[in-house]
Amino acid sequence: MTITKTADETSALAGKLAEELIGKKNAVICLKGNLGTGKTTFVKGFCEYFGVKDSNVKSPTYTYYRLYKGNGRDIFHFDYYRLVNFDEQVENELLEIIEKENTIVLIEWPEKAEYVLPKGTVIVDFAYGDDKNERIINFSKL
Repeated sequence: MTITKTADETSALAGKLAEELIGKKNAVICLKGNLGTGKTTFVKGFCEYFGVKDSNVKSPTYTYYRLYKGNGRDIFHFDYYRLVNFDEQVENELLEIIEKENTIVLIEWPEKAEYVLPKGTVIVDFAYGDDKNERIINFSKL
């Protein structure tokens, strides 16, 4: 369990996770937590580690996903919050992306897709802390 007290600390924590993925051909990271708990802030910090400007990283809530190019990596940021049906087409698209080399997939609201995610997928759980800006962040794996 990690407790962050600011958005900058949450971003820095994401950078540490990104650093751990150097040398891996691909990775999947699921981001769970209520609205406003820091999932997109975490993605910004993660992408920044790979050279993507913080200001270019936006929540894909209304666009389904965004693709960022960073230091030879394709970083796909999915948001399934508004996804009504995780159907075969969506499933196949996700699986195709996951299998690409030099690809990192970050998924907000991943519950609908968990049954197709590979073993070793990193789960990051976000929760509100006692203070206004405090976040409790837990890491685990599928």
